[in-house]
Amino acid sequence: MSSMQNLIVNNLIRAYERLGELSQLLTFIKTDRTQRFESDVPFELFNSVVNYEHSEGIDLIEEIKAIKSMYHNRGQKLRWLTYSHKPDEVVNQALAANDLKQSDVLFGLGLDLEGWRLDLPEIPGLEVRPVREPQELEDYRKTILAGFSIPEPMADIFCKVFVDGPSQNSSMIQHYIAYLEGVPVTTLSTFIDGDVAGIYSIATVEAYRSRGMAQAVLTHALDVVQQKGAKLAVIHATPMGRKVYQRVGFKEELTITIHSS
Repeated sequence: MSSMQNLIVNNLIRAYERLGELSQLLTFIKTDRTQRFESDVPFELFNSVVNYEHSEGIDLIEEIKAIKSMYHNRGQKLRWLTYSHKPDEVVNQALAANDLKQSDVLFGLGLDLEGWRLDLPEIPGLEVRPVREPQELEDYRKTILAGFSIPEPMADIFCKVFVDGPSQNSSMIQHYIAYLEGVPVTTLSTFIDGDVAGIYSIATVEAYRSRGMAQAVLTHALDVVQQKGAKLAVIHATPMGRKVYQRVGFKEELTITIHSS
């Protein structure tokens, strides 16, 4: 059976692969040594090597240089992900030799859903709904753009990938929207692959932050995926967000380092 760390990474890769299939804006490419995404969309992770296995006898510096050139020739920066549970100093040195420098970090967290339960104080006026109706989808779209501060020129492309594509088929990806006294305030999406549920797109409108909205919506979504048979929930968190998830019961399992050209 795959380790917890591998399940966390695999859900991230499979989620983006599915987003690419639904939006037709990302291409997933798998070779003997790499798993990577290509896109004309300049969002982080859309042009990235998400898994790499180097082989003896391969000039690693030259191989990374060739991969980097493919992206730069298309006018895109390359992001390269490395994982703390698979340390490889040789790869790190080759990335540095190609001026791929650490630009960001994410934390992979997991939650065993077997027997999990969390009772939170009720937030008066808060209602969480699965997105099914056109108005709910429009509210989700506006809320996620505001929550992530997506600039207007990128709004349509962002929504095509993260909002509209998944809404066409909710068998694997399900959007949720939370309303506080009728006002849409928080978004969340789940991606279920096998018995692993990935939690994505958690965003709260700035005026409603630090009031427990994200934690309440997350708890609701975890209850739903648990009832659907998911055994494990995973999140890929920013440094700011991981404390919220740890309060729900998630445990930090690995660090994802993003190197950028």
